[in-house]
This record gives sequence, structure tokens and C-alpha cells, in this order.
Amino acid sequence: MSRGINRKLFAWICISITALSVLVFGLLKLGNYEYSDSVNEPYHEKYSEYFNDMQQAQITAARKYGIKPIKDREAAKGIIKQENLVKIKSCRNYKVAPLRNSIPYLTEDAACLLTMIGENFRDSLYAKGINKHRIIITSVLRTEEDIRRLMEYNTVAVKNSAHRHATTFDISYKTFEPGLLTFETNEGELKKTLAEVLRDLRNCKLCYVRYEVRPGCFHITVGDISNHK
Repeated sequence: MSRGINRKLFAWICISITALSVLVFGLLKLGNYEYSDSVNEPYHEKYSEYFNDMQQAQITAARKYGIKPIKDREAAKGIIKQENLVKIKSCRNYKVAPLRNSIPYLTEDAACLLTMIGENFRDSLYAKGINKHRIIITSVLRTEEDIRRLMEYNTVAVKNSAHRHATTFDISYKTFEPGLLTFETNEGELKKTLAEVLRDLRNCKLCYVRYEVRPGCFHITVGDISNHK
């Protein structure tokens, strides 16, 4: 009788140890979203801490590399042609979401930066063996009138916005556009991959990046990319 009890006790101990090992391994794996340069976890506070190029830094760059603010959509028609702004359209590297408070135009340098981000993101996904996805652009050039209307209902909108200079755009980190044959992919991994791409470009001084919890995007302004075109 005692031998039978001992065998049952031994079996129970083995099962308990195995279950505990699986649990510990799972927790370690869950927290293992590491990439270099200080960004170690996929939590808002970590991204906010690392991608912290605030309003003044981005405004300074926007004024240096961009155009003067535009009064309204009517005035924008002439400025777009005068400044040789590039129209941003959905392509293999990115998707432009329906724009309510902005128009899809950027300076040549900012458009070039956007293409770099999209291409690098695709290449990174391929290198990791992750299914094809496109980044989604949620905001581009805003006129003074666009900003005024936005501020009526968006409490985080600011009057002195870098978006006024055609140097700045927002990329969603909450949603990505899957390819036709794409299977379900962990959105946290997509977000991390996009962050890695932005980190590398930012380290090269090609852009300024701020992580915005609301509305869930990376707010990006072009830097000096004259030697990287």
C-alpha cells in the first residue's frame, strides 16, 4: 500500500515540476520583446520613454525643412504646386487611411523618409519570417483650418503643430494592413518591428519620433536626409 502511495506521490511531484517549468518558461518568453538601445518591453511607458522627441524639437525641424503654414484647403491648391509637394498614395510600402483632418501631401524629403520606413519595415518582416503587412498612415499635412476644426473635439490637438509644414506624418502602431495571403500575426511583434525601423532611422538623425498613446501612433518629422536619398 505504501509503495503505491509513494508512486502516486512521485508522479504528482513530477507533474507539478513540469507544470511549473512550463509556466516559468512561458512568463519569460512573454517578457522577451527585447531589442537594443534601451527599448526592452512592449509597454506604453517604455515606448514613450524612448521615442520622446517632443513638440518643440519637432516644430524646430519642421520649420527648418518644411513649408510655411497654409491657411485652408483652397490656399493649399496653389501652395502644393508652388512648393512641389509630393502626393502620398497607397502603395506596396504603405497604406494611406481615409484622411479627415489632413491632406496627403509632404515635402520631397518627408516623402522619401516615408518610403524608407515602409521599405525597411517590409524588409524587416521578411528577415524575421513574418507575414507581409503594410504600415498605415493616419495623418499628413494639416492646414490652419484643419487644425482649428480638429481642436474643437480633440483635446490633445495643438495649434502649433508640426503637421502644418508638410514634414510630418503619423503611422499607426495599433493596426497594420495585411497582404492578401497573410495569416494572423501578433500585432505586438509588428509594432516592435516598426519601432526597430524607426529607432535605426532616428539614430541616424533622419527623423524625430514621438510615441503617442492617443490616438495610437508614432508622430514622425523628417530630419536631414539629404545624404541618404
